[in-house]
This record gives sequence, structure tokens and C-alpha cells, in this order.
Amino acid sequence: MRFSNALHLALVGASLSPVIAAEKIPPTPLNFLSEYCLDCHDADTEKGKINLDLLEIDWTSSQHPKLLEKVHAVLENGEMPPKKKTQPGAEERESMLQWIDASLTKNIAPGGTPLRRLNRTEYVNSINQIFGIGFKLPPSFPPDTRLHGFDNQGEGLVLSPPLLEAYAESAAVIADQLFPPPLPVVEKGIFDIRPTDMAISYSSGKRVGGAMRLGCKSAPMSRSCSWPTKFETKGSGTYKIRVQSTAFNPRDDQPLKLQIRARPLDANDGTRVDTLRLLGEFDVRPGDPQTFEFSADLYRGETLVYYFANAELDSDNEDKDELRALLEKMFMDDKRLLAAWMSVEHNSGLRGGVGWKRVKTQLDRDDLDLAIADPQPEEAKKMADIMVKNPVNYVETIIYQYFEQGPALDIRKTTIEGPFESVEDPATKAQKRRRSEFLGKQGAKSESDWIAAAIEGFLTKAFRRPASPEWVAAYHRLFDDHRASGHDFDAAMHLVIRTALTSPNFLYRDKGEGQLDDFEFASRLSYFLTSGPPDNKLRDAALGGRMSIPKTVLFQADRLLNDGANQNFIRSFTQQWLGLHELISIMPDPKLGRFRDSDRKALEQEAEMFLAEMIRENRPLTDFIAPDFTYTSPDVGSAIYGLKFDKAQKKKGTQMLRVSLDPDSPHGGILGQAGVMMATANGVDTQPVLRGVWVLENVLGDPPPPPPEAVPAITPDTRGAKTIRDLMAAHTSEESCARCHQKIDPLGFVLENFNPIGQWREAYPAPSPKAKAPPIDATGTLPDGTALNDVRDLKSYIVKHIDQFGNCLAEKFFTYGTGRAPNYTEHKQLQAIVDGVLKKDGGTRDLLLGIIGMEAFRAK
Repeated sequence: MRFSNALHLALVGASLSPVIAAEKIPPTPLNFLSEYCLDCHDADTEKGKINLDLLEIDWTSSQHPKLLEKVHAVLENGEMPPKKKTQPGAEERESMLQWIDASLTKNIAPGGTPLRRLNRTEYVNSINQIFGIGFKLPPSFPPDTRLHGFDNQGEGLVLSPPLLEAYAESAAVIADQLFPPPLPVVEKGIFDIRPTDMAISYSSGKRVGGAMRLGCKSAPMSRSCSWPTKFETKGSGTYKIRVQSTAFNPRDDQPLKLQIRARPLDANDGTRVDTLRLLGEFDVRPGDPQTFEFSADLYRGETLVYYFANAELDSDNEDKDELRALLEKMFMDDKRLLAAWMSVEHNSGLRGGVGWKRVKTQLDRDDLDLAIADPQPEEAKKMADIMVKNPVNYVETIIYQYFEQGPALDIRKTTIEGPFESVEDPATKAQKRRRSEFLGKQGAKSESDWIAAAIEGFLTKAFRRPASPEWVAAYHRLFDDHRASGHDFDAAMHLVIRTALTSPNFLYRDKGEGQLDDFEFASRLSYFLTSGPPDNKLRDAALGGRMSIPKTVLFQADRLLNDGANQNFIRSFTQQWLGLHELISIMPDPKLGRFRDSDRKALEQEAEMFLAEMIRENRPLTDFIAPDFTYTSPDVGSAIYGLKFDKAQKKKGTQMLRVSLDPDSPHGGILGQAGVMMATANGVDTQPVLRGVWVLENVLGDPPPPPPEAVPAITPDTRGAKTIRDLMAAHTSEESCARCHQKIDPLGFVLENFNPIGQWREAYPAPSPKAKAPPIDATGTLPDGTALNDVRDLKSYIVKHIDQFGNCLAEKFFTYGTGRAPNYTEHKQLQAIVDGVLKKDGGTRDLLLGIIGMEAFRAK
């Protein structure tokens, strides 16, 4: 694939740290290193790949400052020197810490975000804001790399050949939305559609006797409708449609209502039927097959949908009272049917055609005991109550009864002829509107001035700053040259759009060195809080030079936090910070209970709505750990959290509600949310190490180093281990593992009461039906000697040391917002902000605004 000249990217400025000469280590720190460190960390030993045999610190190197930061951390925490080694005195240790602190603070300036391109989410949101389209990335678009927990880090946002190709292909698709190539002329044709050419989704239909038989209605198309699988309109126009249909066993000779609707082929199968364009509605009466002929407009890429609009059975089964009434009537009308349902074994296999076959076997028995159905009204009610508790399974069985007994609607044949004349479909109208808005009105302008004005307006939006005369002139020449080579107006403008969308001025931000200018800072703030480019108000503030004024910055940040667009930030940050992006790939063990996609969504929404309230209401940082509320759905809240809901709430099913929690509840907060517990397990077993590491990284801000390369993933001898704790004890007996696991394991084990989907438990599953379930031992001791009995103790500990969590959260916000992990100087500034928030009894919003207002947040 060939790329325009604008795609020759100058990928420079990857590191913006100041250049400072090497500095000799003073005698006192040098002696400290020699006496307490070099036994294990000299050039010959390099334990842990750390060499402290240094005479000077090279501040131009990224390695030496990071090395000093590590030394400072382990000295401050008392982790080094090891307990069995000679220990420095308190004054010696403090003196060494002060020297490292002063040296790092003096020589490490704020900033250092590598050249950062837009990540996938930012790219899509930018495209859609510029052009007002619903662009979505194709599945083949390369994923972004996660670093420091996030997918928007400059260091990870590299540009690869496949990504360049994906950008070029997407740019062409986007340009087509405004200046598409001419469509080919569609010749008139005749298309016959037979039942064998029609789709069956779930138990929505069945081919019977040369017809597609429909037996139910529902809101989602996939649970009731059928549609052609081999037909789509190639051109928008008026078509003549003939449908042959039969009413199968209608009730009391009442007509069955057939609806024909239009479906875009890219529509999801779960699309609501009532959102599809109605082409025709017909009453199919008893008797011979009837043919309905009508003309309708079909748009390019559409097909037909057949819907039985007045079916008795609703397979959507949202209204359980309606389903219960239908079942009771069915059983009261047919005592033999009731007896058959009472005789069959009810389990998970009683579903669909197989389930109905089992019921039918009982129904056809000569010796079927009808007496079990007496008294009939009482037994009919009992059976209906059983079935409405699991409506999905039972409805997919009952539908086969309608396929056999009716009433049902048969679609026998469809003929589509056309197009007889072209029509302008909504997509073409939208494309013309976008083209007109892009170009603007020419008025009295010459064509050249008109084109220049359009290009200037486009580049200003795309490049997120006023388009310079040089940019406008360059793209105007590109337009003129393309037309001069024989292409038409639209093709030349198509090239302008493609070239701009593959330019580093669009794909990258924060270019160059020094502080962000007003336009760059407006972009950083907007992408941080909305995952999209600056809106008009932010652009106006930048254009007026007001994004350098602290009050303006905080006003704009506060405004964005109140805007609906901040939901993008809430979702993206929460998913990545808490690891909820892992949920989509986890399939819980069925033994843990039924788990649906709606439950997974509720777990994600719980965390998102929780964080949204923490920011919106400026709630204290302690509420992240021990709140008295959460958000959940009645389905998830009752099944996983054991919460009680009244009848009205239960009817809401999957709807999210704000619920109160008992102060002593283990649930609630980021250490009790089921989504977090599920994301840190594998769906079948809990994983204490994974959970422990997660707490260190995302709650305490003290991530352990990666395991040494020489340490095997599986311990040599775990024979005799009966529990997870036994397995871990065998592993951590290795000296090379023990130091880190002393920090990891207590945090992982204290969460063992949460099973793989976050339900509370007191024992592990029994290894066999007759065996005793092993009790859970969630106790542990933190490195500072604090004893933990369960997660409540851990929550209490963190609340007492909320500054540690606050520092961790501040670093997460900063890292996500700037595209870099904070350096030593920035760490200190963040800690000062956290201390200030806590001293003033501030909250989450105060913390977020404090980070945005700091000097380091504006540094490149």
C-alpha cells in the first residue's frame, strides 16, 4: 500500500528529561553503599540484576535515577539490607535517604512523556467528533499495548507497519462517508426466496412442510423473526414484493397478523423489531395460502424481516405475569397437556426441540396418569409457577408445541422484483448533508477561496489547533494537483481528508519539548476526562490564551467532569485500573450458578457508577475502601451479594440500583466488588497470588518486582498439599520467592472468602460428594506485624493508612492523564496533593482537580 508524503513521520523526542552532567557520589553515601550493599550488589554479584558499585551518578541515563529510586524505596520500607545482614544505624539510614531524596529532587525535572499518538478509543472518538459519523474500528485494527496498567501510555503507543496500513484503510473508509465514489448502476432483477433460504435464530422458527413456521413474538428480532440469508438489495429503489403465507390452526378462525419489515444487514440480530422500518402489515386468514403483493422502498444493503405480530407466546418473557397467565390457561384448556408436563423430569435438558420431544412422549402415552392433574386449577398454577422461574428454557420448549399445534404463521414463498426506480436512501441523504457541512456555503467566494476555507476549518478540527497558512497552502496544492491529474472535485477532496487523517499532526499530540502550549494542554485535559478531542468551549479558551490561567483550567476541568462525555473517562479508567477488561474473557464455572451477559455488564456498571458518584459527590477517599453503598442489579445483588429486594425492585431485574450496605458488610468498595474478585480469578478457582499482586499494585501502590527468571513457575514438590494455602507454602519455601510472597500472600489469602465470581463463602467446595468441605483460612500477617482475620481487617488497615491508598490512586490518575508513570519528583508532588486533600477533609474530586492543576501535569 502506498502512503502520502504526510505519513513520513518524524518520530523524535521520545525522552524529554533534562541533560545534566554526571555527578560524583559524596564520600558518606559511597561508604554506606560499600558497607551495606556491595556484598550482594557489586559488579560481580549483581543480585537481582542490581549493581550499586558506582562512583558517580549519570543523570543523562534513565538507569541510574531509577536505581536510586529503588534504593530509596527499600531503605525507607526497611526491606534492605536483609534482616540477616549488618544493619545501618537509624542516623546512617536517614542520612542516606536524605541524600538520595535531595539528589533526585534536584536532578529529576517534571515531564518525560514519550511522543504519544492517539490510542484506539481516542482515535475513534476524534473521528466521530470531527465528522459527526458513527465510525467503528474494524476487528482487524491492531490493539494498543498496555503499560503501567493503561493503554494510553506514550511508551507503549508505537507505530508499526500494520498500524500504518490500518490508518490508511480507515482514512479511506472515513473519506467515503463524505465524498464516496460513484455507485454502480443496479439492473432490475427477480429474486425468489424459499423457506430453505431463511434464517432460524434460537427457536424463532422451524421449517415445516415446505414453509418457514413462526410461532411467537418478542422485542428482540433474534427470538421471533426470520429473514432471507441470501438476499440483500444492491441499490436503493422501489421494489415489488409478493409474499405467500398460510395461517396454521388459528384460534377461533381469527386472522394472524404478518408484518414485513426492512433490516439493514449490519444490524445486530438482537435489534428490537419495532425499530425496524415497517413495509407492510397483513391479516392472514384461515384457509388456502394467500399471496400479498405490495410495493415498498428498500435501501442498499437491506433485506426483509418476517414477524408474527399477534402471536400468543412472547419469547422475550419480560412480563412473567403474562407468561404465567398464558400457561395457566393452556393447562386449564388441556388437562392431558398438564399431566404430561407434570410427568416429565424438569432439568436443564428440558429445552427446545429436545425438551418438547420428552413432553410429547408423555403426552402420547396411553397410560398417562391424568389423576395427577387434580385438582386442575391448583396444579396448573403450581406448574406455571415452576416454569416462569426459568422462562428462557421453558419458552424455547413451549414454542415447539405451537409449531405442532398452532396457532402459527407459515411463510411459503417470497418474490422480490426491482428496483423499478431509484430512491435516495437515508445514508445518501446523510452523506450529502455531511459533504455540504464540510465544504460550507460558497456564497460570493471564488472556488479557490471556498476550498481554502473548507480546508482551513477541517485542519483546525483535525489538528486540534488553528490551521497555519502553510498547512492550508500545502493541502490546497494537494487538492489542485490531484484535479490537474484528471480526478474530479470529490476525489481530490477525498485525498485531502485521507492525507490529513494519516498525518502526525492528527495522529500525535504533545509534540516538541518544554511545557504544553494552550492548545496541547486543552487536548491533554480533554483526552484525559472525555477520551476525545477538545470541544468548542475548550478550543475557545485555548484560542483566547486562557488555558494558562489556573482558574480557567480548573473551571474547564470541573465543567468536563459534569458533562456526559466524562462517562468515557469513567468507563476507560475503571476498566483498566480495576482490571475489568478481563471479564469478557472469563467464563464462570456453571457450578457457581447461572451467569449471564447481563450479570457481567452489571459488574462493570457497578464499578463505573461507583467511581462516578465518588467524583460527582466528592466523597472521601475512605469510601473507596469501606463505603455504605454500592450499585447493583436485583439479579446480581441477590445472587452474589445476598441482598434483599422488594417485589417492585425484583421486577427491575437487570436495572442498576443504588443500594445501602451494612457497615460490617465485606462487599462494597473496590476490595468487595464482585467484578474485581472475578477479574482476579479465572472463573473456576481463586488465585491468591494474582489477587495479592493486584492489591499491591492498585490499592497500596507497592507493586512487587517480576519473579526472577531462574525461578520455575511450578514448585518442585507440592505433594500432600490439600488447599491453596498448602500449595503456596510449598512454593514460598524457596528462598528466592519468600521475600516478595511475604507481602503478596497475606493480601491474597485475606480475599479467599470471595469465590471466583465474588460470592462470600466460608468453605472451599468439597473434593467429593461425601467429603467434608475444607474451611477457608483467610488469616495472615502483614509485613509490619498487623494481623488479618478476613477482608474486614484489611479494609480497616487501609482506612487507617488512607494516605497510602490516596498516593496510589493519585499516581493512577496522573499516569492515565499524562501518558507516563510519575518520576520521583512528580511522586513527591502527588503525595503533597494527597496530604492536602486529607488535611482539609477533601474528597475524590478535590484530588482529581489538584492533579490537573499541578505543574507536572502540564509538562510534556
